[in-house]
Amino acid sequence: MKHASKGAALAVVLVLLTGLSALALAAAAAAVTALALAGHQQAAAFALEAAEAGIANALQTARERAGPSVAGTLPHGVGGITQARFETRTTELDGNGALPPGFSIGTTGTTFQSQHYLIVSDGQATRNTRVRLEQGFYVVVPHP
Repeated sequence: MKHASKGAALAVVLVLLTGLSALALAAAAAAVTALALAGHQQAAAFALEAAEAGIANALQTARERAGPSVAGTLPHGVGGITQARFETRTTELDGNGALPPGFSIGTTGTTFQSQHYLIVSDGQATRNTRVRLEQGFYVVVPHP
C-alpha cells in the first residue's frame, strides 16, 4: 500500500500550486487593468480642466473686449511634467439676441442692443483624450 501512494503527495501539491498560480495571474491582470483605467480617468480629468480653462479664458477676454475671438493652443499646467492644452473660439450668433430691436426699459426711452455669443473650448491631454465644452453668453449694452 505504501508503494502505490508514494507519488500522490507530489501530484496534490502540483495541482494546488497550479491553482494558486492561476489566482495570482488573475490578481495581477486585475491590478494592471485598474491601473490603466485610472490613467485614462486622470487624462480625462486633465482634458476637462483644460477645456474649462479655455472657457474661463474666453469669458475673461469677453469682459475686456466683447466680440468674436480665438485663443490658440495654450498649455494648461496640471502638475508635474504633464500638460493639457486648450483652444477656444468665440463666435457671434445670428438673430435678435436677448432683447428684440427697439426694446426699452423704463420710461427713459433708452434702447438696448444685445449680442449672443457662443464659446467652444476643446481640451486635450495625454492618451489623446479630448473634451469639448460649449457655453453661450449675452452682452446687453445701451444702443448708441
